[in-house]
Amino acid sequence: MKRRKIASLLGLLFLLFYIPSLWAKSVPFKNPNFPRLVETGELAPLISHPSLRLVDMRSSLLDYLKGHLPDALYFHFENFRVPRNGIPAQNPDRIALEKIMGEYLSLSNDMWVILYSEKSNPNATLLAWILDSLGHRKVGILNGGWEKWVVEGRPITQTYPTLSPKKFFGKTVSETLAEKKLVLHQVNTKGAIILDARPPKQYSGEEGEEIRKGHIPGAKNIFWETVLEGEEVKVWKKKEDLEKIFSEAGVDRQKEVIVHCRTGREASHLYFTLKYVMGYHKVRLYRGSWVEWSADPSLPIKTGMEP
Repeated sequence: MKRRKIASLLGLLFLLFYIPSLWAKSVPFKNPNFPRLVETGELAPLISHPSLRLVDMRSSLLDYLKGHLPDALYFHFENFRVPRNGIPAQNPDRIALEKIMGEYLSLSNDMWVILYSEKSNPNATLLAWILDSLGHRKVGILNGGWEKWVVEGRPITQTYPTLSPKKFFGKTVSETLAEKKLVLHQVNTKGAIILDARPPKQYSGEEGEEIRKGHIPGAKNIFWETVLEGEEVKVWKKKEDLEKIFSEAGVDRQKEVIVHCRTGREASHLYFTLKYVMGYHKVRLYRGSWVEWSADPSLPIKTGMEP
């Protein structure tokens, strides 16, 4: 009898300590091909997995306070905009980004990150691109974002997650980046396809607050929201529809593509779509984008809807 009790106790201890340990070490996703879109039904059973970090990137903190996905922490995209050499809204350096990822997002290199925002907007894709530029590929974007999760009646909470700082180490992946000098070279040589993700009126020069209005000569305009479908719930269009959009704009997957917008945020949406939804291999993001380009009077600009 006594031996049975001891055996039962040992079995209970096994369940309490060994099974959670296996859960923590297990790969949360059956399809480990990341970065990519993640569907709500795929995320739902994994939402509390210890190897998963869920980040709410919606534009309003008040929306997060009213309700968010369980275990999601809140982070605003403006934290990734700093002045550099007087130019506003530029990328923090690698050391600063490592601190953000590890200390503030409680992210380590062996963890998966799932990001969501409202209306599938570029808030989440900006962080996805930053992580890609640091060499962290375990990144997913929740397709349909907050609205799809709520419409499907999935659980939400007002409780904050309990997290502690972690260590995150990044590396600069130069293939994800385009600097002003490289963009100018491509403008002069026409060696790459340059895409502008801003709204058409900003592209044409009809609207805009910058010192000079218009676009980079040769750049083609594909507004970031063009790749989405739906009204209240916005999801990525089917791959064949996306192929049509980009092929009609003259985007050749054999050539290098450089995406930009006003500050890099909207361009990150096209970056993620081209590279991780459609499978383009050679895509860079010009982080300086129009706020940097327009401020340099030595650089050419063009107005109107023609590239």
